[in-house]
Amino acid sequence: MNLADLLDRSGNHTAARVVEIDVTGGRRELTHSALTDLARTRARQLTAAGVRPGHLIGIRAANSLDWLAWDLAALAAGARLKAFADTTDIPDPHDFIAGHGLALLIADLPTTAPAVVRPDGVPGADVVPPTAVVVETDDVHSLVYSSGTTGRLKGLEISAKGTEYVINRFIDAFGVTGTDRHLIFLPLANYQQRLSVYLCLWLGADLVLAPYQRVFQAVRAESPTFLIGPPVFYDTALQLHVKGAGKDSLPDFLGGRIRFMITGMAPIRRATLDGFWERDVPLLEAYGLTETGMVAWNTPDDHRVGTVGRLIDPDAVTFLDDGEVLINRPAPLGRGYFDTDGDPTAAEVFQADGTILTGDYARLDPDGFLTLIGRKKDVIALGSGRKVHPAEIEAAFTGIDGVSEIIVVPTPQSNRLGAIVTPADPADTALRGHIEKRVEEINATLDAHERVMSLVFSDTALRSDPAFMTANMKLSRGRAAEHFAAAVEEESASGGTAAGEPGADVRTER
Repeated sequence: MNLADLLDRSGNHTAARVVEIDVTGGRRELTHSALTDLARTRARQLTAAGVRPGHLIGIRAANSLDWLAWDLAALAAGARLKAFADTTDIPDPHDFIAGHGLALLIADLPTTAPAVVRPDGVPGADVVPPTAVVVETDDVHSLVYSSGTTGRLKGLEISAKGTEYVINRFIDAFGVTGTDRHLIFLPLANYQQRLSVYLCLWLGADLVLAPYQRVFQAVRAESPTFLIGPPVFYDTALQLHVKGAGKDSLPDFLGGRIRFMITGMAPIRRATLDGFWERDVPLLEAYGLTETGMVAWNTPDDHRVGTVGRLIDPDAVTFLDDGEVLINRPAPLGRGYFDTDGDPTAAEVFQADGTILTGDYARLDPDGFLTLIGRKKDVIALGSGRKVHPAEIEAAFTGIDGVSEIIVVPTPQSNRLGAIVTPADPADTALRGHIEKRVEEINATLDAHERVMSLVFSDTALRSDPAFMTANMKLSRGRAAEHFAAAVEEESASGGTAAGEPGADVRTER
């Protein structure tokens, strides 16, 4: 696969289709060739508007066929797409365009600014402002925003060579062909989704865009053969299937054609992985970053449940003494950061020799399978000076009967560990007592600094609550810790003992 030939290739696919499903369930579709024609038309419109090779085309819009058409149009015109999350606030379009050096902004905004174009609109002639900048590096394919390895939002230059490299490796590893059908429900502003788009357009595989609000209806109706999603999607899918036990097999519940499903982005519960495999659906963990591209993956033919798979480029991966993963490959996905918003750690990620610090801790087993331990930014530093990885502590408690979810956080004083627990039946007070007892029993098997000393019970799982999720549907541990601290403060104000003090073994959210 190569980006230079992508439109010529997709233009020849007269049977393959791209489907757009909106939040109301409305359905719109185009063949690959029709989408390519639309993209070429818009490329000519960009040129008429004054866009030149290297200019930045901003887009802030929900997933749609128009989003894809503008992406391909920018490619055809030699411009660079600068993608913003569709939740990005734009109070003043003129300032936004100037501040980001944009030639045009594709967005549905109530404005008369000449450089703003609706996703389904046509730009005017010669509307590119004098503040537009030109990217002169050929290998810069796109500009995106990512929380990156350090957790703060920052801009990232995307490499054309890195894009082609990871797509070609994926095709080889997973045997994807033009007979496949893929479904996307995460934002296209997340670059992983665009990799999937280019993959399908190159091969002539059907592609479906669905909003998360309708993803389960879409999966059943559109029958994808493979899907990539965060753990919360698979947790929810399994729960919905179990609730309807006896009606369908899990493969039928997922549309009847699934060959494999991939998860990553955040840790997934072992019970969820096992639940899919036991029901004859291969759910494969993978690991990668926008900075590096994919690092490791399980495949249908070579997998080990509980790991993120084998290293894609073993010779490109090394480990620091503390277990942090380092990548140095010829074609990483990211070229470097921009708009780092004063993040002092951003300069450390991309090293002068080409090494990329991932910010992830992992270990490699003798058979070559990689197991993630946790994120560097998630490490909890206790008052004793000891450091713990919350994901490892959570793993010790996830087997407790009746626990739907457990999230380990620091106590407000940060000298002990606490946890937010969602019981399988929040109304069952006896179950809470059982959970408290099991936590105490497991604590007795752990080192003192690893013990969970305070609990807050939650009626709803935080990993399913948008208030505690990032745009990429990852858990925000910072927000979870704030929730825990607020619950403890409320308990203390009502006469309880503050978490972390003697006698505060268990806290219950009221």
